[in-house]
Amino acid sequence: MDSLHFSTNPYSQAKIAVIIINWNGYALTKACLESLREVTYNQFVSILVDNGSEDGSGKKLKEEFPEIQLLQSHQNLGFTGGNNLGIQWALDHSFEYVLLLNNDTVVEPDFFQPLVSFLDQNLDYGAAQPKIMFEKERDKIWNAGGGYFKWLGMSWSVGIGKEDQGQFDKEMDTPWITGCAMMVRSAVINKSGMLDERFFAYYEDVEWSLRIQKNGYKLRYIPKSKIYHVAGGSSKNVKTKEGVVPPIIHFYRTRNHLFLIRKHANPLSFVLSLLYQTAKNAAFIIYLAFNGRFQKVKAILKGHFEGLFAK
Repeated sequence: MDSLHFSTNPYSQAKIAVIIINWNGYALTKACLESLREVTYNQFVSILVDNGSEDGSGKKLKEEFPEIQLLQSHQNLGFTGGNNLGIQWALDHSFEYVLLLNNDTVVEPDFFQPLVSFLDQNLDYGAAQPKIMFEKERDKIWNAGGGYFKWLGMSWSVGIGKEDQGQFDKEMDTPWITGCAMMVRSAVINKSGMLDERFFAYYEDVEWSLRIQKNGYKLRYIPKSKIYHVAGGSSKNVKTKEGVVPPIIHFYRTRNHLFLIRKHANPLSFVLSLLYQTAKNAAFIIYLAFNGRFQKVKAILKGHFEGLFAK
């Protein structure tokens, strides 16, 4: 086990474990780690979970960034399983906060302080997130908090694609926080549990957010903290007849949305959400079939079935 090295600082600061998942993503992960080297907050450790990479990127990144803690998984455990490896390591080593951070992000040097300051002073909040901008178009919002309509189980990113003119510069509570950048109090994880590994990827952040709130904590959007997101860096392939987004992504999105409403909807919202999801999926299947994307049709049908009946 590598020893932990924190920079000397005259002020008492909470220790943060920054968890980054790498899956054959050397260039993106390197840029993320380089940005973390520039942050002005000293009490943190970057935990790189190499999630079954086949390109040797985990070992190479450890050589280039010896300060990181490398956790090696020999198989791809998904966003949920990979992050849970890092979360468990952080809990075992008594970190006060855990920050999930996508590997396709770069951060501002001062992005830690507003998040930690708010959570330190507001113990009724379990997690907080920064303002997230597009990395390629830094004047445009990628996520300024989450929106959620519980009666249909619908979630969305607030402000996505809008030019930043200061309209999202007000702190506010949010019904869910994206796993792209989510700082969670370790004590809250101990009470609420870790990510649900059945989800593998997609909607796991919405589910975790709802579960944290059910355990009595609120969530906060902190725009004074800012990062930049490549967006979709780990989920897009070369364009084929099936399009850019692989069929497996449609499977997870379809299945996990149904997992979400099964887990958190009340009886009435479950019925309404199920009707909405069924109609939406049916319409999408017709569109895909008309365009000859039959692998995606199969993926959505499989996801819908497993979302309803898988344990």
